[in-house]
Amino acid sequence: MATYRSLLLVAALCMDTVYSLRCYTCAAQNSNANCMTATNCSATDNYCMTSVVAGGIVGFPSIRITKACVHNCTSTNDGTIITSSNVTCCSTDLCNYSGGASIRSSCAAIILALGSVLIILKSSVL
Repeated sequence: MATYRSLLLVAALCMDTVYSLRCYTCAAQNSNANCMTATNCSATDNYCMTSVVAGGIVGFPSIRITKACVHNCTSTNDGTIITSSNVTCCSTDLCNYSGGASIRSSCAAIILALGSVLIILKSSVL
């Protein structure tokens, strides 16, 4: 019995400790400052994901940031003249801190594009 306990103790000491990934999480927030909740992910989650969707009209931009622990993740960057969608993935603890940093450039691009369309439309009416 003592041998069994000794073997069990040695086996327990030799096992690597598994730590879960930590990610910032939030759902549909309008500011990265609202996405600073650190969460211990489940053992099956391999990535921290940040999704930024920006859109709106001139003077009234709309931004939604979502951060989560996910099992699979594919980075994407899609957009139209009115909206843009950006998904970033990373795999180290709290690596999705500034995933919403691209909001400024996306929002500026949308406002510039919409302003250009309005100028073209206005000049074609005259």
